[in-house]
Amino acid sequence: MGRVTRSEWRWVLIFAAAASVLLALPYLAAFSAQGGEWRFSGFLFGVEDGNSYIADMRQGADGAWLFRIPYTTEPQNGALLYLPFLLLGKLAGGAAMHEQLVALFHLARIAAGIAMLMASYRFLAAFFESVPLRRWGLVAAAFGGGFGWILLAKGAYPLEFTSPEAFGFLSLLGLPHLAAARALLLLSLAWMISPDAGEKPGRSGVKIGLALALGWLFQPLMLVVGGAVIAAFLGLWFVRTRVRREPAPVSLRASLVRALVAAAFTVPLLLYSAASFSLDPVLRQWAAQNTLPAPPVWDYIISYSVLLLPALAGAWLTRRENERWLLPVAWMIIIPVLVYLPVSIQRRLSEGFWMALIVLALLLVERKTEDRIRRPAFILATGLLLPAAALFWGWACTTAVKPAAPAFLPQAGVRALLWLDANAEPGAVVLSGYDTGNALPAWTGLTAFIGHGPETLSNPEKLVLVDTIMDGKRSDDDRLGALAQSGAEYILAGPGEQARPGAGFPGCELVYREDGWEVWKVME
Repeated sequence: MGRVTRSEWRWVLIFAAAASVLLALPYLAAFSAQGGEWRFSGFLFGVEDGNSYIADMRQGADGAWLFRIPYTTEPQNGALLYLPFLLLGKLAGGAAMHEQLVALFHLARIAAGIAMLMASYRFLAAFFESVPLRRWGLVAAAFGGGFGWILLAKGAYPLEFTSPEAFGFLSLLGLPHLAAARALLLLSLAWMISPDAGEKPGRSGVKIGLALALGWLFQPLMLVVGGAVIAAFLGLWFVRTRVRREPAPVSLRASLVRALVAAAFTVPLLLYSAASFSLDPVLRQWAAQNTLPAPPVWDYIISYSVLLLPALAGAWLTRRENERWLLPVAWMIIIPVLVYLPVSIQRRLSEGFWMALIVLALLLVERKTEDRIRRPAFILATGLLLPAAALFWGWACTTAVKPAAPAFLPQAGVRALLWLDANAEPGAVVLSGYDTGNALPAWTGLTAFIGHGPETLSNPEKLVLVDTIMDGKRSDDDRLGALAQSGAEYILAGPGEQARPGAGFPGCELVYREDGWEVWKVME
């Protein structure tokens, strides 16, 4: 198991190229739709986070090697986070910086998506020799979803639309760091259960450890998921040998060696992450604000419904299979524990579990169906799995051809941002409305006073200061006090801010005005 022929890889690359073209169409439409009034941000969904990724790349372009939050004014030491975005930004320079960064982001998205699909196929190959099973599994990995889209009728958004960790489509469509992290996670698990022929356990362990360590750079929580799945797999394997009263096989000892060698690479990184988010006050508060709770268990059941029962049946069949099948079973056992751990980012810990369901469902197909009924069964299953991705892709296309905020920015606002980038001191703090603040670090080398929910520390208190400064009905003393407390060096006011009662800002000098956008410099 695990061997993939050249002709198979050729098919995978053709499939990945076709998927890349399909997923690029909404973005191409959006770039074509921008014009005299609107400029495309580069993102069709998750625009707030998308701007933060471009802001991270901008830091790299400006020379940074350590990540600092661009949406908060507190002093920062910098940390080894978002390094891939920082490095990607170093490829940009000169004029049209934002356009360069967006183009690099989408090139990285395509490359990471192809890597994710190739790793998914390698993971499937660790379980199945049948090429049709491998190929159908890859289609499900890329575009599969469940019946969560039914919740749209009630005005609720399903996991297929909100959780890139739960499936794979959203990562391929717009989140290169998560696609790259999943690729490395799946590769590490494939090497754990299906190492290359004749490879010594220590060498496999080095490969696993390096894959997980590299995945940590893209998504630090990948170490938690990978470590938990490997530990559960080895534990379940050991329990099975004890229940059957068998001596520990050589293969179990070899797998344990692989895991221990891998741990030598990953444990120091886990300790670094724990220390950084515990000892650094800025990172600690950011982590406390970054809440991604898992939805109720029924949401998972509905979204995983198409494959859940077949996967449970497949898990029952693994009792007669060899040990590699214990890995997806172990993943199924620990997933409720992972996603409901008492941590703020529960939802992130479902990363990759969709692949375990695909593998176990395919085991049922392989063992319990005849060849003559597999094709219609696959057609039916594909029809049930694809609607969620098709609906989201269609929504993205609609968003692309109808320019509006937040996916698009007013051209006049972009000109104001570019003026600030050219004239303000690097790193200067700019106070604005929330939405404008979210875009500001993506277009400039400046710091936004507010603009990102988790990344703006003490966001509620800062919003009060912004409201006070922008409110012309307040006394000058109140506004000046709030302005001094903010530490802002510039105020960027668009039509929304200027619509509030009052004109101008006490203690400030107007330095830019065009098409309803103003920049005020705070006087010393």
